[in-house]
Amino acid sequence: MSYQLTEQQFLEHFQNADFVLKTQEQIAKDFERLGYETPKSLREKAFSYDELVDIVADLLIDVVKLGESQTLQLLYTIDIPQSKFLALTTDLHFVTKGAELIIKREAQKVYLRSQLSD
Repeated sequence: MSYQLTEQQFLEHFQNADFVLKTQEQIAKDFERLGYETPKSLREKAFSYDELVDIVADLLIDVVKLGESQTLQLLYTIDIPQSKFLALTTDLHFVTKGAELIIKREAQKVYLRSQLSD
């Protein structure tokens, strides 16, 4: 059994509102753990993928504005390799791709927990 969430599985799981909500809760938890305020609706309503990307992108912009130290702390908390994130910094769509990276990593955590509890 593979505990890695493939792109296809990710897309399939994101059709499930409960999975999306758990992913959003994980995102909120990790941002809030570092003292960043997240929208209350993140824990209450399952958003579409595109809506969630926009929300996480806004959160990411706020963290990046605070500086490198806070950004690295967030990456560490979410468990995103610094090199993977830094590779995006030269991309025109850096914030959107960074948000997608965060969402996919948080979804991976939710998926892994669900596999280990089965």
